[in-house]
Amino acid sequence: MRTGVNGPMDVDKMQKKLAIWADRDPDHRFYDLYNLLYDEDWLYRAYRAVKSNSGSKTAGIDGLPMSDFEKSLQGNLERLARSLKGETYDPKPVRRTYIPKSGGRKRPLGVPTVRDRIVQEALRMVLEPIYEADFSQYSFGFRPGRSTMDVFQVVKMATAEKHKYFWVIDADIEGFFDNVDHQTLEQIMQSRIKDQQIRDLVWDFLRAGVMEEGTFRHSMLGTPQGGIVSPLLANIYLNELDQWARQFTDRSTSERAKYRRNGEGNWIYVRYADDFLLFSNGKKPEVERMEGRLRNYLDQRLSLQLSPRKTEIVHVNDGFDFLGFHAERRKSGSGGKRTQITIPKEAIEDLKEKVQAATSYSHHEEAIRAKILALNAMIRGWGNYYRHCWKAASRFNDLDYFIWWELWSWIAAKHDLSIKQAVSQFGDEDGLPTAGDLSLVQLRSLGTEKYTGKYLKENPYLEDLPVKREELPDDNPWLGAEEGKAGFMDQREKALQRDEWECQNCGTALDLENAEVHHKSPVRSSLASEELNRLENLTSLCSSCHEEQTEHNEWQRQEP
Repeated sequence: MRTGVNGPMDVDKMQKKLAIWADRDPDHRFYDLYNLLYDEDWLYRAYRAVKSNSGSKTAGIDGLPMSDFEKSLQGNLERLARSLKGETYDPKPVRRTYIPKSGGRKRPLGVPTVRDRIVQEALRMVLEPIYEADFSQYSFGFRPGRSTMDVFQVVKMATAEKHKYFWVIDADIEGFFDNVDHQTLEQIMQSRIKDQQIRDLVWDFLRAGVMEEGTFRHSMLGTPQGGIVSPLLANIYLNELDQWARQFTDRSTSERAKYRRNGEGNWIYVRYADDFLLFSNGKKPEVERMEGRLRNYLDQRLSLQLSPRKTEIVHVNDGFDFLGFHAERRKSGSGGKRTQITIPKEAIEDLKEKVQAATSYSHHEEAIRAKILALNAMIRGWGNYYRHCWKAASRFNDLDYFIWWELWSWIAAKHDLSIKQAVSQFGDEDGLPTAGDLSLVQLRSLGTEKYTGKYLKENPYLEDLPVKREELPDDNPWLGAEEGKAGFMDQREKALQRDEWECQNCGTALDLENAEVHHKSPVRSSLASEELNRLENLTSLCSSCHEEQTEHNEWQRQEP
């Protein structure tokens, strides 16, 4: 634990206090929160969380990556604390990039600076324990201890034969994250957060803007692009919708029976981020009227619109897609019917497309090790997301063969070998592609099982539970490209083995933590990748010697 100005802070204990105060009194207003943000222990915890996130190494518009920030970590965190305390901290615009999606479309992604990510995480650490006491049990997106599969536990419960909530409004908000009204969000937060400094900081992040190809654009609507705090702000905003829905869902058993006797339906609601479902056991005309009420509420209270393309009324017998899964009521082995959650064909084709992109022959110079690392990450993320689906094992087996064949075809073409020769030269005893100690992961090895988690969850901040978050498959996974030095990963392993895992400068024993392989002729040289990565141009160094050598090369390069 680091030591702040007033002694070390127990971050977990403070978060629990915030949660208890919020839970015990729904009308409690929080005034004195801002000082937590510039506590050194609080900021250090925020830094650790940001560092562990995927994409943490990417620089924002200031060009400062996490590795450079860490070179003077203590000083940078102290300067950050001083600027927050003095209220001179000024969030920078996010750097906008675009992620390719299927069908040639692109999804915008904002990259905040490292400093902004740390401050946003510190802000989330303050606000989340408070709002977790307020949020609906039927809201699951981007909340600790909750997952996509919890949503489908609600779906199965609602559409069970004894409940018969068979009509569904499958709703999607049009461009939600780009259309959150800032003043409405400010008004919503005022009902809980009276600390003006906290709200001002949130406002500054909302208005920080976007930098795209050198052009600055103000943010008049929406949550911070790519921001760590954005999902929480989105949930704070849409909690208004969750509470509005309770007038239809929070009925007693006798009230539900009365509505049914009068020929009217009851309702069950579930939301994941900006996607949500309303189930009814009434008739379709009543569901259509509810969709109209829903549209009016979103428009008038939250300045949002339902997507005309993605929002639809469906019967569960016809099935619907939600959160990348397919839900459909089918005949079961017992002769009755039940709702099955399956992997959609589109999700399978999307994975195949990504595998084919990674194993395209146009990338033949890249290392086998890089390809296996990229595919393994892709396989684990996708497989863990879908492993609870009905008939997942069968789909996994088919995909295992597809991925196996695509990678072996790529390796064979790369080295001008037959498949049989490639397996003999680069395969392990099970015939899986390998690179040193690394082998291709198979989907079937992840296992498949029925999800048994309960959708009603404990508040992790009240119950001293670990604050775990769902890991979603990467929309834009790394495909194994080695920037500027294709093929280096394979040669790196060979160099380390040749040098017997010993630093060639100081003799230090090397391991996975401190091993570096240095290019004698620098990567910036005009040499082609194949020449640059030849073993004679590589030497094994410890991380300290490598840093010294890199700085020396940089100094030589800048000499007139």
